[in-house]
Amino acid sequence: MEIKIGKNAKKCLVCETPFAHEQAFTSRTRLEDGVLLREDYCEECWDPSWGDGAFCVWRPVFRDPAVEQEQPPEAYSPLRRVFYEALESEDRAVLARAYLAAQLLKRQRVFRLIKESDESDGETRISLYVDKHGDGLIEVRDPNLSYAELEDGRASLLQRLAEIEAAQEAQETEDNTESPGAPEESAGMERGAAAPDEGADAPQTRSEAAT
Repeated sequence: MEIKIGKNAKKCLVCETPFAHEQAFTSRTRLEDGVLLREDYCEECWDPSWGDGAFCVWRPVFRDPAVEQEQPPEAYSPLRRVFYEALESEDRAVLARAYLAAQLLKRQRVFRLIKESDESDGETRISLYVDKHGDGLIEVRDPNLSYAELEDGRASLLQRLAEIEAAQEAQETEDNTESPGAPEESAGMERGAAAPDEGADAPQTRSEAAT
């Protein structure tokens, strides 16, 4: 069974009131004549009994694209970027990378697991996630990946993350080099202030600075 669920509506199915940015609402999918239909409801109109017999029910948050464009997107973390790069691939090695990235994003609570099911052939496991920065469900496939394939996927995931971080650091270095130097009075230390001890410890990497 191939699961395809479209993006959320911009208004409630019942009262037709437009959803506001970051408004929580309820989504339901149900099968009708072999077609999977999605319906979105505001909190006031949703009836919990409508979940009986539904294929899936979850509570996403509405994201207004116009508002999102005005804000720096936390959505584009390196791990999330790696996941979406690999998501549509048919290559098993790349699918392993997407599968492992989804597991990590779930641990970070960026993704929320909604449903797991097996396709009719029993060889592919489908996991449905909600991306808290997106407006739809994400289908992640596990075509019965072997332990060796998962190990290779883990290595390629770490390598790709390192490549992205290195590119970001290079860009930051280039931006800092191009920026004009600040005057001595405004360079972050007042005149007469004591300089740091030369032997003082300083973080050497971005991860150490975070800790």
